[in-house]
Amino acid sequence: MSRSDEIGVPLKLLREYENKKVVVDTATGEVFTGTLLDSEDNMSLTLTNVKAVFASGHEVEMNSVYVKGAKIRYIGLPTEARDRVQQLNRECRPPMRGGRGGRGGRGGRFGGGGGDRRRY
Repeated sequence: MSRSDEIGVPLKLLREYENKKVVVDTATGEVFTGTLLDSEDNMSLTLTNVKAVFASGHEVEMNSVYVKGAKIRYIGLPTEARDRVQQLNRECRPPMRGGRGGRGGRGGRFGGGGGDRRRY
């Protein structure tokens, strides 16, 4: 199994947009605009040729920056990424199991079926 077969849609999409311009907004208010160099499995990103705007409004040009995935609030990709998300969702969707095509679950009249029961 290859590396791309094991990952989900967000990471596949990020890997397809490496070497393209992206915008990364962090939880602390910084905004980084630059070229996506690398994306890791934990959503951490490395950008090059970066323009950084800090929460204070101060702007800085940087050669590269590493943004931890846990600090990222939003990643803005090029507009063509929207169509690619739909394609990747279709490709990554697991095949349906069962013959009825229902939602699954435990059944029961109201869908619950006794979620507080324990099995020993």
